[in-house]
Amino acid sequence: MTATAMRRRMLLLSRTSLGALAAGLVLGCAATASAQDAAGTADAAVAVDDVLVTAQKREQRARDVGISLNVFDQETLETRGLDSVEDLARLTPGLDVFDGNGTGNPSITLRGLGTTNPFLNNNPSVAVYADGVYLPFSSFLSLPFFDLERIEVLKGPQISLYGRNATAGAINLVSARPTRELTAYGDVSYGSHDAVEARAAISGPLGDTVQARLAAIWQDGGGYIERPGTIGSTAGFTRSARVPGVAAVPAESGYGDKDVQAVRGSLAWQATDAVDLLVSAHYGRDRSELIGSTNINGDRLGVFRPPAARRAFVDYDDFAPVTDTEQYGAMIEADIDLGDFSLTSVTGVERFARSYGIGDFVPTRIAAPVFDEEISTFGQDLSLAYAGSEAFNWMVGASYNREDIDYARVLIAYDLVLGALGTVFEQEDTAWAVYGEGEWFFHPDWYAGLGLRYTSESKDYVGGSFDIDPFGVSRVRLAFPGVGAAGLFGSPSYDEDDLSGRASLNWKPGDDLLVYASVNRGFKSGGIDGSGITQPSGFTPYHSETVWAYEIGVKSLLLGDTLDLAASAFFYDYGDKQVLALLDLGSGVTEAVIQNAAAAEIAGLELDLRWRATPDLTVAVNGALLQSEVTDWSSANPAEIAARLGNDLPGTPDSQITVSLDHLQPLSSGLTLQTSFWASSVTEAYRDIENTEALMSERRVLVNGRVALASPQAGWSVYVHGENLFDEEYVTSVRSLVGMLGNYYGAPRTLKVGLRYEY
Repeated sequence: MTATAMRRRMLLLSRTSLGALAAGLVLGCAATASAQDAAGTADAAVAVDDVLVTAQKREQRARDVGISLNVFDQETLETRGLDSVEDLARLTPGLDVFDGNGTGNPSITLRGLGTTNPFLNNNPSVAVYADGVYLPFSSFLSLPFFDLERIEVLKGPQISLYGRNATAGAINLVSARPTRELTAYGDVSYGSHDAVEARAAISGPLGDTVQARLAAIWQDGGGYIERPGTIGSTAGFTRSARVPGVAAVPAESGYGDKDVQAVRGSLAWQATDAVDLLVSAHYGRDRSELIGSTNINGDRLGVFRPPAARRAFVDYDDFAPVTDTEQYGAMIEADIDLGDFSLTSVTGVERFARSYGIGDFVPTRIAAPVFDEEISTFGQDLSLAYAGSEAFNWMVGASYNREDIDYARVLIAYDLVLGALGTVFEQEDTAWAVYGEGEWFFHPDWYAGLGLRYTSESKDYVGGSFDIDPFGVSRVRLAFPGVGAAGLFGSPSYDEDDLSGRASLNWKPGDDLLVYASVNRGFKSGGIDGSGITQPSGFTPYHSETVWAYEIGVKSLLLGDTLDLAASAFFYDYGDKQVLALLDLGSGVTEAVIQNAAAAEIAGLELDLRWRATPDLTVAVNGALLQSEVTDWSSANPAEIAARLGNDLPGTPDSQITVSLDHLQPLSSGLTLQTSFWASSVTEAYRDIENTEALMSERRVLVNGRVALASPQAGWSVYVHGENLFDEEYVTSVRSLVGMLGNYYGAPRTLKVGLRYEY
């Protein structure tokens, strides 16, 4: 597909899909109005609430920020049960998340920008910040979100304020802060598949100038996976008398139980009238059973074949995949008021340690990896902001980050190559940057913005792969001849500097209308391949990828301030894209290698509507349309170029739409009934750069709901919460391994009942 054809298709989609979206909104509004007229209880509408964000590292109304964003406040996080980045993707048009390799390192794309690289040492293209501390690896997102004040999803490159890996955007996780009055809550629920969850927090003053908060979460159960085991099928199978046979594993059901505990404590201190300090520390542990993929075409040896009829939620592995994850960290934020100036320092440390195996989704030992991983990070950001003039404001700053990685993997392949491939490496990353961003109000209705960031970073890697031959018959070196008798080791380094930034022009003729246009340049770090390197070329660093992003948008209040509208159109020119490409090593053995191989274009439209129809009823509609195309491919192989030119980028569904309705009905005796429904529609998306049809995610429409009966005065509420209410079965991604395919399915219908008390 040519760029011209892509734009024509984009225009057609915009006319049809956005038209359908608008028609759905109008019909929904008409239905609501008709129902109110019939009941004779129509109420006067009230203005929608202002949404406050810190997208530009200062508190503003979302409507005043010339950036496309989605914000989820504390109430929305609670009613939607949002506690993971996967949940966030289901509610955020343009955001796509999947665990395509079952590793717990989610691959994240936003508006088509992102990577399919699941390796531990890969930096995602969406910068994630927890209370101002940068989380450089997606593995840090494996524990649940809890006790948050809000989540902000900023779309488009956010390089000048958020750093080198904010190419696609940024996600801000903002924890609930200590309060000056004593408050507390507890929330306990029981649901499908014996899922139990408890959340609690207490917050209040320790003195005139000190406040503290303590919050915790506990999750247990919820497994819905069937494991047929190996007894009566492959138990005892071996290809060599010197290799022990497949273990006899009994069948079991209800596998995939969660076993998670986490706690966070924070302390706020107003040291002087001008100095505020916030100290926070957290700890989490995850010993859950892992949900793998369901084999659909048998194993590589032809020993095992799944039933002909498609079955979801079945794990045919010969061992039970589990994780043992520990994560803890701390941060200190200091805010100093200097009159017209303010100085902010954020210091954070984070440590992550995990041991786990993910299986190879068949009851033989083809290529089952077992991992032992550790990451330690340190970050420091110091910024000075000025807001003493009506004509301009600005912020300048500097940041430093360091990341240390220890990685070990054993790829057990006793039935494929009669041995195992070992991989170990250590990696040290350092990066520093200076940045600045400012706005100039050169006219009562007009202002311009400019932001720049200069970044210097380096990565040093030491490690490689080697043959593990526990039985004296290994054929690892025949399958991977590059490994050699002494193994294959290297110590490559990666160094790169970059200057990126943002320029914008904004028209704001009144408090409730903003029209903006912006151009951004962003870049994502390069690095060294984090998989089991089996060829010397695997040590060659890949360099950064860049994007030029162009966007126009409007934000406004309409219908007597009851309808909050945000709409945008964007175009991305994507260069040197990092792709995970498969190299054929012969005999059907392939190796996934990261390389800079592609240029691409992405075009899209977004619409965000929030309507306060009555004082008690709020309706919201969010939609995104995306089109992407590979426009260039770097390869010496003409057939490879021809096979990839014109392909879609992975993780770019053509459309994503969410619709929600929240209604609060006052009852007698001071009770209230809150009813919430939300639905999401997502089209299918490719999961690899080759656009392999067999690896696509499936189109789905998910409907969810929550009903809560509450006594606001007494502080209690009881609720019923359901997700995927129509029990839709759908594939989120497909894992490919030496010719074997395994489907990852979205969760089936889940219901839970809960009790919440607030003080």
